[in-house]
Amino acid sequence: MDTSILELAWALSSFAICGEGNVSVRDDDSFWMKASGASLTKLGKSEMIACKMTGVPFDSLGLKPSIETGFHAWILREFEDINFVAHTHPTKTMQVLCSEQIYSFADHRLFPDQVVRNGAKSCVVPYAMPGKPLLEQIKKYVTIFVEEYQYFPKLILLENHGIITASSSHKECIASTMMCEKSAEIFIGSKVLGQTNFLTSEQVDEIDKCPSEKHRRKMYQ
Repeated sequence: MDTSILELAWALSSFAICGEGNVSVRDDDSFWMKASGASLTKLGKSEMIACKMTGVPFDSLGLKPSIETGFHAWILREFEDINFVAHTHPTKTMQVLCSEQIYSFADHRLFPDQVVRNGAKSCVVPYAMPGKPLLEQIKKYVTIFVEEYQYFPKLILLENHGIITASSSHKECIASTMMCEKSAEIFIGSKVLGQTNFLTSEQVDEIDKCPSEKHRRKMYQ
């Protein structure tokens, strides 16, 4: 097991309390998943469960994997360049996800680093009960997003639930999650102060395609 998965869990532990949140990492033709109820704060090797790419654990008598194992398995199985998946519930972001502003937050950008770390747009997944119903919603809306934009979303927003970041690198998962929370705080603050001044689509496109910004992204991959 790639122990950087533990670094990922610890780095994101402030965005999940008690047994909230989960992380996974690819391991050739299988993957490791956080055990159900385990805390990201003190996550250890003994609380990671080896699973088949179908999401079924190899040891059916041991600890149980998270209820969200299904969507981790689907992302890792369908997108070969992704090695790490992180699901958290950042507080400021949750305020946005539980409001009517979720689509505005997903479709607009406020500053350059938000574009670099979270992409030009984010994928929104309408609310569904955790487990299989949520898996089906994620499959549907991520597929629609990929078909429309021709890339896997750097940030997936789960309505009234939380976020997913997935990448070839655990460092990029961390950066994307932290940037999402920073962006949510700025987004909320701008709404309080008055009319939000979003970047134009032309400005977002210029940042997204800038060679120097592409280089910075690669540093986290």
